[in-house]
Formats: sequence, C-alpha cells, structure tokens
Amino acid sequence: MFKINLVFEDTVSILKIVPYTLFMAIIILIIGIVLGAILAIIKLKKIPVLNKLVSAYVSYVRGIPLIIHLYAAYYALPELINYFSNNIGGSAESISPVLVIIVAYSLYTSATQSENIRAALCSVESGQFEAAYSIGLTGFQTLFRIVFPQSLRVAIPAFFNMYLAIIKGLSLGFMVGLVDILAQAKLSSAINAGYLESYVAAGIIYCALWGLMTIFIDKLEKYYYK
Repeated sequence: MFKINLVFEDTVSILKIVPYTLFMAIIILIIGIVLGAILAIIKLKKIPVLNKLVSAYVSYVRGIPLIIHLYAAYYALPELINYFSNNIGGSAESISPVLVIIVAYSLYTSATQSENIRAALCSVESGQFEAAYSIGLTGFQTLFRIVFPQSLRVAIPAFFNMYLAIIKGLSLGFMVGLVDILAQAKLSSAINAGYLESYVAAGIIYCALWGLMTIFIDKLEKYYYK
C-alpha cells in the first residue's frame, strides 16, 4: 500500500543531496561551455587539421550514449594516471567517482555546447566584425567585447536546457558510485522498502527544480532581451 508519510521522509532525505547535485552540474556546465567555446572558435576559424579533428570529435561524442563515455572514463582515467605517475595505482577504485563524472560529462557536454555556441556566434551579423576591425580591435578583442556579449543572448536557453539535462544525466553516476538525487532515492527505498514512494519523492524534487529554474531563466531572458 502506498504510504504518503514515506514520501515526505524520502523527500527530506533526498533534499540533502540536492545542493551537491546542483553544484556538480554547474561545474560540469561551466567546463563544458569553456571547452565548447574553444571548439566552436576552431571550427569558425577553420584552423587547418584542428578543424577536422574537432568535427570528428563532436560527431563521435554526440553519436555515442552518455553511459559509454561514463564507463570509458571510469576505466581509462586510472590507466592514464598510472601512465603519467607511477606513484598512483591503476585500479578504477583509486579514482574518485566525482572526478570520473566531471571528466566524462564535461567532455560530453563540450561537444553539444560547441554546436550551440557556434550557432550563437553565427547569429551575430558579419558587419559587427567589420565595424570592430575598422576601429582597430583585434580578433580576440572583437570576440570578447562585441561578439560574445551579443551571442550570449542566443545561447542562454541552450545553456539552461543543457544544465537541466546534466542534472538528469547525473542519475547515471550511480553506476560508478556517485550519489545524486535518484541514487539517494534508491538508497532510501532500500532502507524503508518504499520503492514507489522513493521514486515519487525523487520525481517531485525533479519537477520542483525544473519549475524554479524555469522561473529563473525566464527572468534572466527578460533581463537580456528588455
């Protein structure tokens, strides 16, 4: 029988892990945006060799399920660390799940964000570049003073959607030992045997987060588009 009191108990238990999940998601998003911006600029500038490599990387990452990247990082990171430092063991257990998640999700996010950022940069009229060059700005100054502020208006919705996707995608982190919102729900259900109640509580929290973030992004968009 469905027990409403367990829903409240599980909600309280899961809420304790929410700040940790949100913080991890924002770190991953920031790293993904930075890497994505670099990849986008390489593609826009059509830098020889690098342009081809970036295109291949983006196509590969976007075409492979996230869980494969997660397991690849889980097993590859210890080997890489062991290769560069003989003082660190090469077993998967020696690597923090947090590090695995950040590396795997950041690389995955960078591929998607590179396309979003490239589209946002292309939305800026070419005349903006010509005007900036005419007053003596360098290419670097043009990007950071003229192009990026304008393209940010276009990219904000994509960043927000990706942030939500990362939060939901962190539920896969349980596979490598990370405890997020869904993982905490699973642990709670194992303790009180209220499986349905735990997942209902997790669903309520996900919906609440989505609602609050939607309100926030709406206000942010109004600020930029006013």
